Amino acid sequence: MKAFLQFLQRAFKYFRNTKRVWRRPSRASLLIIDRGTASPLDEMFAHHNPHIMEIRGESVNMFALLRALPKIHLGAVAYLEAYIDFVKPKLILSRTDNNHTLWQLKRRPNVTYKVALIQNGWRLNLEFEMPMLLSPDGPFSPWFVDQVFSYGPTWVAQIARTTKVEGVVSGSMLANTFKKSDHQPRVSLVSTFRSGYVHQKLDLGLGLYQSLDSYLTKKDLDLTIIGFSGDENVNDEFEF
Repeated sequence: MKAFLQFLQRAFKYFRNTKRVWRRPSRASLLIIDRGTASPLDEMFAHHNPHIMEIRGESVNMFALLRALPKIHLGAVAYLEAYIDFVKPKLILSRTDNNHTLWQLKRRPNVTYKVALIQNGWRLNLEFEMPMLLSPDGPFSPWFVDQVFSYGPTWVAQIARTTKVEGVVSGSMLANTFKKSDHQPRVSLVSTFRSGYVHQKLDLGLGLYQSLDSYLTKKDLDLTIIGFSGDENVNDEFEF
């Protein structure tokens, strides 16, 4: 009951500050969930005319919200399911892979759409990133998606311990968009630095960096670090 009341409180704040859309979501065979992480999926699959769903407070569809009211005890899942039922997609894609709500979209037994999530960041470990997948509701229910595209085998292997999932090692789509150089081979590292992790003494991947440093030294390769922090944390990241 406490968790449900907290959800209602968050939903009220969300609803009060967001744009209300009074038209039914348009139908599409491909639904991309989360405009905030839709790129580059929206460009890659533009020829399929994907429908892009907003879930970060940009707007709320009133038709979907009204349809979701009878199942409001399910929280955000009810709204997502109602929205999906309007769109009637064959495939749902999202790069918001650490949103536990998206892991419940196959909750209903007779849905015909497929759900594929694409890793969108370095995942430290399942217990830290997605603790809800370890809940007593498992294994395999209600957490289930048809496919996970991951940077490497580690993230999929962690999830598969408790959740029914198939994984494809695909690398990072965004990292692959950097222009290739015709000069000496060079390694680029997209920084995963978070200043909050330092203060909380969380794992920042020291073992990975040390191994990478040793390998690059042996191969006589340079390393380019693509920084993450804005101006407020750039000195902390540089020192790290």
